[in-house]
Amino acid sequence: MRYWSFVTEFLKHPKEIGTFTQSSKHLAKEIAKEIDGSSEVVEFGAGTGPVTKEILKSLPHNGRLTCFEINSEFCKYLEKIDDPRLEVINDDASNCQQYVDGVECIVSGLPLALFSRLKKDEILDIISKSRRYVQLQYTPLLRKRLQQYFSDVKIKFVPQNFPPAFIYVCRELPR
Repeated sequence: MRYWSFVTEFLKHPKEIGTFTQSSKHLAKEIAKEIDGSSEVVEFGAGTGPVTKEILKSLPHNGRLTCFEINSEFCKYLEKIDDPRLEVINDDASNCQQYVDGVECIVSGLPLALFSRLKKDEILDIISKSRRYVQLQYTPLLRKRLQQYFSDVKIKFVPQNFPPAFIYVCRELPR
């Protein structure tokens, strides 16, 4: 996607998109590493697909990636990715349970810091049902909130992105 097209969509829908530029290739690779062998992956806020493409490279041949993207312009880019393991759904991530169940891993690029408390709680309730959750954010202030849902929350800082980003890697430890 051309840079200015992405910026235009951001200016139209800043609270949906959350940033004025796509994830860098380096950031996308770092996020994809964290699916850690999962074969059923859901991506929230897939954007134009840089993370999606890297997840597909890491996904097993019999795996499945379901992407939720609310922006119809971005969905057009996602639908151009030629991979039978990919399903693109143009809908709000909060409706994901209508489409999928039993998710091993959720990868999210949703701008949770910009969401209302109600919307954030709705998304966090959904992600708490997965075994693994990987969240991209541009702030390190989400850890305590995620610890309410997962027993193990790690943060990776990725300076090779503009703006620099944080990846939260969350999982439920056996008790």
